[in-house]
Amino acid sequence: MVIGLAGLASAVGYGLYSYKNRGSMSTSVFLMQFRVISQGLVVGALTAGMGYSLYNNYINKPKPVDVEH
Repeated sequence: MVIGLAGLASAVGYGLYSYKNRGSMSTSVFLMQFRVISQGLVVGALTAGMGYSLYNNYINKPKPVDVEH
C-alpha cells in the first residue's frame, strides 16, 4: 500500500512536470499518453503482486510449525 501511494505521488509529480514542459503538444494528446502510461504501470504492478503471491503460495511454501503440548 505504501509503495502504491508513493508511486502515485511520483507519477502525479512527473505528470505535472511533464505537462508544464510539453511544448506544442495539445492537452488532450498529452493526457491520453499519460493515461496509457499510467494504466501500463498499474497492470505491471498488479502482475508483479500476483507473481509474488503465487511464488509465496506455491513455490516458497511455509514449513508447518510442529507444536508439542
